[in-house]
Amino acid sequence: MSRLFPQRPTLLAALTTLGVLGQSALNTGAQAVTFAGLNITPRGEQKLNLETGATELPQGGTAVDSGSGMKLVASRMQLRPGQSLIAQNATLTTRQGGTLKAAQVTYDLKGGTVVASGGATYHDSRFEALSAPGMALYLKSGFVTAGGGVKAQRPALNASGLVFDPNTMQVLLTGPAQVSQSGVRANTAAGGRLVMVFGGSRLLRATSTPDNVTLARFRPYLK
Repeated sequence: MSRLFPQRPTLLAALTTLGVLGQSALNTGAQAVTFAGLNITPRGEQKLNLETGATELPQGGTAVDSGSGMKLVASRMQLRPGQSLIAQNATLTTRQGGTLKAAQVTYDLKGGTVVASGGATYHDSRFEALSAPGMALYLKSGFVTAGGGVKAQRPALNASGLVFDPNTMQVLLTGPAQVSQSGVRANTAAGGRLVMVFGGSRLLRATSTPDNVTLARFRPYLK
């Protein structure tokens, strides 16, 4: 007499296999993917978590945002559909020529912001060795912010926080702050505001008494 149902051990094995697949990841080959407008090239395997929908790239890779011109290279990535791209040991370059490095970077896909933490550094033709515990890059406007204590070698500066507007080549420092370069010097006390104006890569002037029109442009980025 033939059996209408599989033997119990076989059925248990099948159910166990399905449970494992639901809790762990599926490995796929290193193939380029498109994720929320980003073109991502993995360095190695991809792991899809069936429960969360997140894709892990254990060996990292490269992500390019054609809209903003951002390029991100990292040693490890996690893609969360509709939410974020999280990267470790990341180097990010912008269309404006800036380079941001940090231990961890989180790209908020909806907000269009990149938050760097774990000790962040930034440099371009104006800044050398600009560092802070945390930084943020606003891809839509190009603004860069830094907080928690900011330092730079060129121009030589110390500040509580910084907001850089690449469109006007102006930088707002929050006090206490001081800056000096090629005869240009300025400082402000705690709670004060200091604005630097660049001409190309050269610091032209700095003032601790900026006008209200200038300050208004930076206020949305002051937290």
